[in-house]
Amino acid sequence: MTKDIKKKLKSRWETFTTAEQKIASHLLQNIDSIPFETAASLGKRVDVSPMTVGRFLRNLGYEGLAELKDELRGGTSWMQLYSHPGSGNVASPSEALQSEIRGLNAAHALTQTHEWPSIVNLLVTADRVSVASFHHGRFLGIGFASLLQHVKPRTSFADGLDGAYADVLLDSTEKSCVVLIDFRRYSRHFRLLAEEVARRGIPLLIITDAQCYWARQLTDNVLMLPIDDHRAWHNFSAASSVFSLLIGAVSNEMGGRFERIGEITQLRQKFVGYVEAPAADDRKSKDSVKAKGGHKSRERRSSPKP
Repeated sequence: MTKDIKKKLKSRWETFTTAEQKIASHLLQNIDSIPFETAASLGKRVDVSPMTVGRFLRNLGYEGLAELKDELRGGTSWMQLYSHPGSGNVASPSEALQSEIRGLNAAHALTQTHEWPSIVNLLVTADRVSVASFHHGRFLGIGFASLLQHVKPRTSFADGLDGAYADVLLDSTEKSCVVLIDFRRYSRHFRLLAEEVARRGIPLLIITDAQCYWARQLTDNVLMLPIDDHRAWHNFSAASSVFSLLIGAVSNEMGGRFERIGEITQLRQKFVGYVEAPAADDRKSKDSVKAKGGHKSRERRSSPKP
């Protein structure tokens, strides 16, 4: 049943208004929490009125939220993983742990969507990959680009310090790929750069959260993670899991990854170097020499003067 509602929302996405896209985006990423929602609470989460929520559901063929809940209820995975904050079940895992579990499940579920293979293929076949991220999530893009470089040549992080993103907008082509990463509250650069990339016909991948309703207006290559309103901060472990899954998928498709990683390791050894721990036998022999030296030193100090 969950797949049915998701398929219905995605197939009719282009017909939705902006307000309806906000609702649809939330439903796509938060199906497991719908049993605990009301039309009022759902409307508050996406900043629309309860009447708009009701009208949207009727247009989808439901009499209201209750009928959608009935369709989702029974035999679905959310029953095992989700505990309502007000349940008072002290034997259940902490809400923070449940949030992590939901986030990781959502990240892995993305690999089963119809968008996933085309996104992986886009990264594999691109002549260059430019990654940008913003604000407190800036480290996510830096890390993703740094790791992806190990398996995908010509991957770089675009910091935008030139004030124009010239390396992204002028040096990319229709055979390139731009990856933009951001989570609410969104940087102004995030949307402006996304719109400009799309306008120039450069293939675009957006990795964001469920409230970024406009992402699918610009590209079909969108990976969305749910927002957990019970947390004061983002669940970055879910985002890290998505990056790891993407890099693994790209690595498997490209092949020859160990050769490139080996060459990178050799270059790092040449320019930077690594600090290696000495072998166990070497440590023992050095410790033995030190012990003997210390013993002789004590003997000299303790021997009587003539």
